[in-house]
Amino acid sequence: MVPRILITRLFASFTHCRSTQFQLGSLQQHKHHASLFMFNTFTSGGDSHKGDTFTVSYLSNSCGLSLELARKLSKRVNLKTPNGPNAVLDTLKNYGFSKYQVAKLVEKNPRLLVASVEKTLLPKLKFFNSIGVSNTVIHKIAHENPLILLRSLGKCLVPRYEIIRSVVRDDLEVVRVLKNAPLGFTYCDLLNDLVPNIGILRQYGVPQGSISLLMVNFPSAAMVKHSRFVEVVERVKKFGFDHKKTTFVMAIQVLLTMRKGAWESRFEIYEKWGWNWEMTLQAFVKFPNFMKLSEETITKKMTFLVKDMGLSSLDIAACPPVLAYNNLEKRIIPRFSVIKILKSKNLLKSNMSFSSYMGFTEEIFLKKFVIDFQEHLPLLPDVYNGLIHHDDVK
Repeated sequence: MVPRILITRLFASFTHCRSTQFQLGSLQQHKHHASLFMFNTFTSGGDSHKGDTFTVSYLSNSCGLSLELARKLSKRVNLKTPNGPNAVLDTLKNYGFSKYQVAKLVEKNPRLLVASVEKTLLPKLKFFNSIGVSNTVIHKIAHENPLILLRSLGKCLVPRYEIIRSVVRDDLEVVRVLKNAPLGFTYCDLLNDLVPNIGILRQYGVPQGSISLLMVNFPSAAMVKHSRFVEVVERVKKFGFDHKKTTFVMAIQVLLTMRKGAWESRFEIYEKWGWNWEMTLQAFVKFPNFMKLSEETITKKMTFLVKDMGLSSLDIAACPPVLAYNNLEKRIIPRFSVIKILKSKNLLKSNMSFSSYMGFTEEIFLKKFVIDFQEHLPLLPDVYNGLIHHDDVK
């Protein structure tokens, strides 16, 4: 236990000295001396400690962060009063941010709490609304690119908006680009990469519809380094793609987003099903996206179509879109099961290709191939809904 006289002398020393540094050598012989004193409480450093305590408390109580995370973030931002941060939180709430979204936003960008609402935050939010960005999309953008609300409106956001607006057809497409590439909107080199990339496409006569398709759905591909983009465009031309068709830009995005090893492995996978290099490449020209299917997906779909449905692997190569339909269980299997039954009963008179069956909307397919034949085959709806196997229909 620390002697009372020592404690008295220490308190007396605090009266004459406001320094935050103390020599504790005289206390080292006492086992529990460190736990007996909170020196910062009695020094000028107490104001800083109180500020840190307030920051941690505010981050935890007002922003919904855990104490551990609040302590960690307090090293990145120092809150002195609740007025400014409260105004920021109220503004975010007015724009529909939920408590969870606010917490995640503050976690990623705590400096947002000390931003000026009138000069920094509101101008960005109003600008986004003015070009058609809904509050819901703003939430998504801010979540993926939390610094976007602190970027300069005049020097960054507006100029970049104008560049992208010159590439696409309207503000609606700008919004979709912003939604699909929040980081690219502020970090990609639009002047030195995007603009010349689009210039190459226009030089080759690629229609605006295809350019918008690439920009809106695959903005990261449109914003890659210009040298890389030119290289891929030349490859696509050599493959024989028609620049007037959307497959031209679809092939560009496939080659830009696939690693070389993944690209080469697809040829090996399809070779297992009897396709040679030329057949796979021809299928790519017809429907580029089928090359992005995983090995597992390709194996499952080819196994069903070839082994279960009896289709020719070579016929599938001629109609690659059939492999690209997303859901094997909910679209491919039900439809082909129904068609196989109808053909086995000689109820289909047309020589329609199997890819055509996949192209019908759900409503049309049900009407033409399930409901219209239900009188002859009462179990057909059960086959379509996966309740029974197609082989169980006699």
